[in-house]
Amino acid sequence: MIHESWYYDTQKVFYSMGGGLRQSMKFADLRRLPILLPSTSEQSAIVTFLDRETGKIDALVAEQEKLIELLNEKRQAVISHAVTKGLNSDVPIKNSGIEWLGKLPTHWRLTRIKYICSHVVDCLHITPTYDGELEYPAVRTADVERGILLLNQVRLVSREVYEERIQRLRPVAGDILYSREGERFGMAALVPDGVDLCLGQRMMMFRTVSSTHSGYVMWLLNSDAVYKQVLEEVGGSTSPHVNISDIINFYVPSPPLDEQRQIADHISNATASLDSLISEAQRAIGLLKERRSALISAAVTGKINVRALVETEQPSKVLELA
Repeated sequence: MIHESWYYDTQKVFYSMGGGLRQSMKFADLRRLPILLPSTSEQSAIVTFLDRETGKIDALVAEQEKLIELLNEKRQAVISHAVTKGLNSDVPIKNSGIEWLGKLPTHWRLTRIKYICSHVVDCLHITPTYDGELEYPAVRTADVERGILLLNQVRLVSREVYEERIQRLRPVAGDILYSREGERFGMAALVPDGVDLCLGQRMMMFRTVSSTHSGYVMWLLNSDAVYKQVLEEVGGSTSPHVNISDIINFYVPSPPLDEQRQIADHISNATASLDSLISEAQRAIGLLKERRSALISAAVTGKINVRALVETEQPSKVLELA
């Protein structure tokens, strides 16, 4: 096994010696690889220094990762509580009759998805081709997070493919894109204004009736209330997916239209604040990992006097975040 420190020190050498479509190298090349070899005592000092300093960085990374986990849990709790309990905790409540849903405000009604949506369409069950003159986004499951459409990473298709994939229903602003299968199974986002897009593979789309707010339904589809029903349908499947015939019969709470708008706006604002905190934590992790790499490279190439730092147990300035 090649020690991590040598990887950072000899990275360019590895690439210059390897070859082929998939970069690789033979042992005959590997044994000729030049490396820096300080004295045994200095090697020991470098290892001691790096174990100590990278351990500190790894602990900071773990803290940020835990923070992200807690923020995501808070985000999901905000969504699920608002769409099932509302924003006013003082209103009278009633038993919904649904075990996983619990109690609802008395002025809300319990309905099924098929009664609040005019259209629920599935994608074409073929993977779109990504060639020709590419200009139209084809949304895949990887492009959808809870309440967020990742247009910056979506793959494009030609007009011909786009026209083929909108035959069932052309997506318009306010329609709801839903991941029915795959890694981001059970996540939904709205179609934004000014974007002509189509469904990629493993996607589903909802269009609400005029008496229902699409933003509320989008957050409802992202809630635990719907997700628990989805999991019950798919059971213990190793490759879970939900069918239209099942999801349209799911029970969902339906408040008055004005209240739906208020709930949707509240969730959008609350999740935006949480997403900002998550982004800050992710940025901190990125910076910490950069510092970790820089620290290793500096130590194994002799740019840091590690002996002095080990003897005095002084932390390296490389740890300071910009």
